[in-house]
Amino acid sequence: MKNKTTQIEIIKQALLDGKEVTSVTAFKDYCITRLASIIDRLRKRGWPIITTRNKKNGFASYSVDKNWKP
Repeated sequence: MKNKTTQIEIIKQALLDGKEVTSVTAFKDYCITRLASIIDRLRKRGWPIITTRNKKNGFASYSVDKNWKP
């Protein structure tokens, strides 16, 4: 039986790799919907996630400080 990578693990790795993640990129790159829910769960686990809003379209972009380690 293969271990399946969870959506939260995929987003965690993307953030640790220094990527900014939006709901559009999460869906396009990883077929993940409900990104805000995953971000909320990570914050509850102590992840210091930074939210930046695009003023043109209102989309939130999520990232972590490049020097932060879990």
